[in-house]
Amino acid sequence: MHKKLEELLHKFFPEHSDQDNFYDFIQALDTLISEKDDEIVLLERSVDLASDVLQERESFAISHLELFEATFFSASEALVLVDFEKNALVFNDAFGDLWQLPDSLGGEISMSGFLDIFGTFLENPENFLQFLQRSHAQTEAFSGELLLNDGRWIRYNVRPRKRHGKLIGRLWSLLDITEERRTRHSIEAIQSELSSAHEMAKMGAWQFNLDASDFTLSPELLALIGLSEQGAQWSFDKVMAWVAVEHRGDLIKQFSKCRARGTTITAELQLYVNGESYHVILRGGLEVASHGEPDRIVGVLQDISDLRTSEHLVKVSSHFFQSSMQGNVLMDRLRNIIDFNEVASDIFKLSMDEFPQGINDRLKTAWTQDMSINEIWRYVVEHNHWAGEVYFTAPAMLEKTLWLSLEALRDDQGRITNFIAIFNDITESKNAQEKLHRMAYFDSQTALPNRFQFEQFLSQKLSSRAIRRNPLTLYYLDLDRFKFVNDSLGHHAGDRLLYLVGERLKEVVPQAALIARQGGDEFVVLWVGVLSDEEKAAIGQAIIDGLSRVFSVLNTQVYIGASMGIVSLPSDAVDLVSAMRYADISLYEAKKSGKGCFVFWHRQFLENATPERIQIESDLRDAITKNQLLVHYQPKVESDSGKVTGLEALVRWQHPRLGLIYPDRFISIAEESNVILELDRWVVNSVAKQQQTWKDMGLPLLPISVNISAAHVTRMELVNVFEDVLGRYPFLANCIDIELTETAIMADPDKATEVLNKLLKMGVKASVDDFGSGYTSLGYLKKLNANTLKIDRSFIDGITADDYDRDVARAIIALATSLSMDVVAEGVETKEQWELLRSFGCKYLQGYFFARPCSAQDIVKHFLLPQ
Repeated sequence: MHKKLEELLHKFFPEHSDQDNFYDFIQALDTLISEKDDEIVLLERSVDLASDVLQERESFAISHLELFEATFFSASEALVLVDFEKNALVFNDAFGDLWQLPDSLGGEISMSGFLDIFGTFLENPENFLQFLQRSHAQTEAFSGELLLNDGRWIRYNVRPRKRHGKLIGRLWSLLDITEERRTRHSIEAIQSELSSAHEMAKMGAWQFNLDASDFTLSPELLALIGLSEQGAQWSFDKVMAWVAVEHRGDLIKQFSKCRARGTTITAELQLYVNGESYHVILRGGLEVASHGEPDRIVGVLQDISDLRTSEHLVKVSSHFFQSSMQGNVLMDRLRNIIDFNEVASDIFKLSMDEFPQGINDRLKTAWTQDMSINEIWRYVVEHNHWAGEVYFTAPAMLEKTLWLSLEALRDDQGRITNFIAIFNDITESKNAQEKLHRMAYFDSQTALPNRFQFEQFLSQKLSSRAIRRNPLTLYYLDLDRFKFVNDSLGHHAGDRLLYLVGERLKEVVPQAALIARQGGDEFVVLWVGVLSDEEKAAIGQAIIDGLSRVFSVLNTQVYIGASMGIVSLPSDAVDLVSAMRYADISLYEAKKSGKGCFVFWHRQFLENATPERIQIESDLRDAITKNQLLVHYQPKVESDSGKVTGLEALVRWQHPRLGLIYPDRFISIAEESNVILELDRWVVNSVAKQQQTWKDMGLPLLPISVNISAAHVTRMELVNVFEDVLGRYPFLANCIDIELTETAIMADPDKATEVLNKLLKMGVKASVDDFGSGYTSLGYLKKLNANTLKIDRSFIDGITADDYDRDVARAIIALATSLSMDVVAEGVETKEQWELLRSFGCKYLQGYFFARPCSAQDIVKHFLLPQ
């Protein structure tokens, strides 16, 4: 028993101290107290130990917190702790610098305060807030990138902060990756440029794997040879099978040498892949792997098919340059001769050796009507191009007229690198043009102005403002007994008499403004100035008397006379058509009076004038709507073979009372009344329907030409007519042409050029009809883009007997050839005419010798069906 308990027992319970059971209780209590003392000692020791552990853990935690704070706040990466419970953010210096947060915040800011600052940096703050709302529910880590409005890119990584499984915040780490993205973008751009360069260069990469003995082809290479959807791996044998047989052996040897000795591979090959041919260059070499041993051959393949084609084109161009029918000269920027062809040396009458030096001496003497050669060169330098007719003062070139086209070639910086000069010798064409000019304006038999020149002159005078001050007197005369002389003495005598009449008129009225032959045995005299009626009559009588005197024709004394109508302008008429109509009626009245006299125009003559023209005009309008018109076709043949190559559509009128009427009787009336426009439309549509019928019958389609009036050719309405027809019959493009007279074209050449060029783009070609009867300038012939010239039949009639007609026909054919135009000769009626025209180079012929105009049924029977 514990001593203290024993003392306490004897002090407070002396009477019970000797009792055993009480003593046992005390003894048990003592034992219990002893045990508790032991437990207390153990507990004290446990507390001491726990206290030591707690102190150790607190110290560890403090150390870790200090380490975290040191790491967190000094990290170069921007970090921020988001505390959902405090609704606050703790951030480090890098984060503050990234968003430019003030130091006064001390590394902590409220969520709303940060978002206010953060929103000013974002390219699209609303989208980011929506992103935050969507990501709020995420409990796992996530990452992404942000674009700031100052162009910076920020990459973020987010890790969750949890306590007892509950999300209490997040740790954001942010990094400025602007330079990284720029670098990546630059690399992508370089790769894209490299890919584009490969594509532009038609190049692709390949590698040959030595172990597997197969090829790996890049996507660019697969696309280049049309295998982009068939995989990148190809066996050696398969690739070699693409190579042309003549190249295959050498290429296999090169691969073997490269593998064994490390030599490079270079080969120009012809490949055949999936039916396509490629001309390529293949290059390659060994690539050493990291372990020091070669394991593959790498290289590129370039498609040079276009280059080979270009080289071929260069050769063809060089051949064209040398073999051209034009004189071609290539110069450097200082105008030194680089190249020229033989035609150029011939044009300038220089040998091939003399040309490089002699041409400059020749060109120095060149001139035009408006510019010197130096002015031409200055113009080319300023405007890049000049073209026109040039003449020369050099003795060897005095008779030459050349068409010169000069062009300056420039590099990408606009600097002149070369000059090209193209020369065409148009001397013969100019001479032919001068002949044609005389033919157009002067009568070949009398050398007087012809009807065309007279009508132009009279129209100009009538439209002049001075017509009232300087009135005109028109004398229209007809020889009374010319037919008798012509029939009895022959055509040569008749032609000689016409010439003598012209000379006699010039002798009788030398002061006349114009004396012209109107045609046949009709002449006109035009007097300008104020005359009394007596003076007009005196001039008329002088003409009658002068033509009544004897003529000596081929040693034969001949007497003729003349009848005459006189019209005063503008008092009697103010336009050409009326003036000539009144003159014709007055002449008719003179003939009725017994011939050999003159009659002045009087208004009452109209009462006795035949109404036939008015009736024909009225009937013609009905004929178009009542299907009284019909189309006949006359074949055109090839001069060499006589084979029919085309047709000309010719309108006819089946009049219910007058029978079949030919166009020479109603076309002029249609033109005067504008019914011609409706008539043209009808003919074009009828020809189109006929072609459709023949097409449906399975017959061959021959090109058909349609005559178009002067009134129509200068109107855009003609373009509308063909747009409508070709819209309904598209197969007619290049199967329907138009024919126009020179007179129609030259009435308004600029407008005619515009209309014809638009039609040409639609597939409607044009021919210049009756060429030689009027006057078309060489310049307008070029602008018109006409395909064909048709020689007027008046020159064909006498081609085998008359030197003049023969020379004119030859000149027209030469002119057309120089302009790359075809020629059709009309009115061929004998085999001799055919053979002569063929010898002149005339390509196509038309006339009664081959076929008269006939119906569509006869065309089918004789020319379209197999014979």
